[in-house]
Amino acid sequence: MIDTALVTAPPRGGEAIFGRPLLERLLTSCERAGIKRIFIQAPAEQREQLARSMGRFAGRPEVQVVDSFDELLKGPNRIDPSALCLALNGNLVISSWFLNRLLAEGQRQGSRVTTMLSSDPERAGSIAIGPITEFVRSGMAAGASIRTASDLPFALNGRPEDREEAEIRLARSLKQETAATDAFLARHVDRNLSWRISIRLARIRGVTANLVTVANTAVGLLCGWMFASSSYWVRMAAAILFLASITVDGVDGELARLTMTETKFGGMLDKITDNIVHVAIFVGIFVGCYRTSGSRAYLYLIPVVLLGFSLCALATYRALQVHGADAEEWISKVDRTSGRDFAYLLVLLAAVNRLNYFAWGVAFGTYVFAFGLMWLTQNRWGRAGAGADSNKYRAPAEEL
Repeated sequence: MIDTALVTAPPRGGEAIFGRPLLERLLTSCERAGIKRIFIQAPAEQREQLARSMGRFAGRPEVQVVDSFDELLKGPNRIDPSALCLALNGNLVISSWFLNRLLAEGQRQGSRVTTMLSSDPERAGSIAIGPITEFVRSGMAAGASIRTASDLPFALNGRPEDREEAEIRLARSLKQETAATDAFLARHVDRNLSWRISIRLARIRGVTANLVTVANTAVGLLCGWMFASSSYWVRMAAAILFLASITVDGVDGELARLTMTETKFGGMLDKITDNIVHVAIFVGIFVGCYRTSGSRAYLYLIPVVLLGFSLCALATYRALQVHGADAEEWISKVDRTSGRDFAYLLVLLAAVNRLNYFAWGVAFGTYVFAFGLMWLTQNRWGRAGAGADSNKYRAPAEEL
């Protein structure tokens, strides 16, 4: 595992990107990627300015400032020369997700040095992975250089438009981070809108991800109340407003990632409020169908769909606990199938005044989804267990 990073102190490390110094963002990305030790090379006269750019990392024992990386091969800071490390050079702007991918690829490359140049016109920054001794002896430009085909990493080079360009690239790259888990329409429509909203909110001081979550929850509850109306136009407006709220639903997470303020509480709040809104929408639709048709069957279906919804939540939770080979791909598929693309269907059915179709479909479709997912998950658990047993029985033979 790569757990050491060598950082050449960026000259523009104090420049704010979404309200946080560039160097602090870089160190935060390293920390979230599993880096345990960070060495920053900087001359003594820059230490005071460097400490301000480091933000919450200033004074932390796992982050050490050195005069030269040569110190890492001798003395108290000595590190195994063959150990793989991450080397960062330039005024780099990069996301935690992108850095994680690079580290995973570097781990697969082994001892071969790979250097990726930044995507700015000057190619002024670089990210390299390889043995520490290569960077100390050959400099930070060791290894064959490759050019990135994506927006990141990006290096600031003193142009007036650099900071805005860096922020746009960070926001635009958010679509890649969720591509594996987003449903089809969420990936191709919602995310193309949400990142444009997120970048504007991230530049407004005082707007937090949790604030967006609470505000969007209020909109979702309002939609549930509007769906309960017997008026065609009110229900049509509810469907459109709910579709808009689905787009905004991704903004809170994007905003948290842009400002680097993700928390477990925020993630839990988002999941809980999403489920509350779903219940409000479903109940509102059934009440609205009762008011327009006069059939009490829709009222009787409310507890039926609530039970089905609970089973879906249970089945999804259990599916997300799968471990073993290809677990990440499996979890991505579960996330995609439990997405909120049904909001587009609601707009179509509301437009032709056939929300009752959705009511009957969801009442029994939740059970089909829940039991189907439980069955698939059980098969998945069985294969994972069989694989573990197979490895266990093979082990003695391999040792002979």
